[in-house]
Amino acid sequence: MNKVHEVFPLIVYQGSIECHSYMKKHISTLRDYWFNGYDNESPEYSGKIFAHQKEYCKPFFHDLKVNIDNYMQHLNVNHELFDYHVTKSWVGYHKDNETPSIPAHFHNESNLSFVYYVHTNESSDKFCVSQPRNRNEFAGGLFETAHEKNTLLGYNRYNCNFYTITPIEGSIIIFPSSLTHGTQKIRDRTDERLVIAGDVRVTLKPEHYKHHQGSTHPSQWLSL
Repeated sequence: MNKVHEVFPLIVYQGSIECHSYMKKHISTLRDYWFNGYDNESPEYSGKIFAHQKEYCKPFFHDLKVNIDNYMQHLNVNHELFDYHVTKSWVGYHKDNETPSIPAHFHNESNLSFVYYVHTNESSDKFCVSQPRNRNEFAGGLFETAHEKNTLLGYNRYNCNFYTITPIEGSIIIFPSSLTHGTQKIRDRTDERLVIAGDVRVTLKPEHYKHHQGSTHPSQWLSL
């Protein structure tokens, strides 16, 4: 017998936005929420984190819910028990080689995060997720490539510390907010990229408190 058990796999979900044509046509109405990442600027520092409050965005956030439901189904979680709350959303604008790549980071104030590609092409920076140490690396440095005598014959899903996803216009990526992610810069890119990104809190619906564990609904919270 020669068998590999793939234990504890991580899911990064990629789906489609049905209202993409509408969103692409009207994205300029969100210009107040655009930011370009110059000087390590973040949406929080610029105050451009409430794109979800715009009436124009309602079709997109309806499609976002559908995709989160699909993500939950892949995890075999009963999505009907939960409500989703978008806490932050913004528009990332990246042009040619002028805009720096997004460094590796994670979001510690939410449960799920998403990136929707409103406008992009194959020359855009790739979406990249990473882990600090591969649990398959049974000896320190075994999977490193920054030396002359490389021990790897090639990368595969068992020995890599990072994974890249090529952006597809009209697609959305959903992943745990705690996952380290960023972009991998492509040399001599000639694209103009627009994305809507944001964070989501997942809470139990109030009627399910007695039967399940999970975060309570914001309607039950007390502000002090």
